[in-house]
Amino acid sequence: MLICDENNETIIIDSTIMPVISDYFWVLDLEISEFTLIPILYFQESVSPSILVEVNGFKFVLPANWNLLVYDPDTMQLDVVEISDLSSSNFTALVYGPNFGFIKPANVRTLDYRVSYKNVSPSLNKHQMMCHPISPDSWVVISPSDNYGKFLKDKTVGDII
Repeated sequence: MLICDENNETIIIDSTIMPVISDYFWVLDLEISEFTLIPILYFQESVSPSILVEVNGFKFVLPANWNLLVYDPDTMQLDVVEISDLSSSNFTALVYGPNFGFIKPANVRTLDYRVSYKNVSPSLNKHQMMCHPISPDSWVVISPSDNYGKFLKDKTVGDII
């Protein structure tokens, strides 16, 4: 996976024992409804079914049971969708970045299913969603937890931006 560090640099995370120069990475903290930096505590590895996803031309693999932050462009209502469900309909990913003052809509496509794939990610609390870079200045927001019911129900884009 990829993370965006405190200097807004993209870091590839592909091992639990790799040294990382950065101490922090960007997340959406749902308890305070804000994008923030948190410390990198440790990395976790899982081997699981995964899906190759494309957002704005950038392709990356995510665990099939993780979730993506999406929104309705008409109502601006936030939602989360499990990665395995992305192919069932058209979804608009919330694309944001550390230097943005607004969101950018992006269509999400699923391209390939991987029966078994090694995913390495930093540790997250249940109220945090990781910012996964898709370009040098933008990211999508993903999480191993479905945060909709507890944190995002009845929230709009304006509640977090």
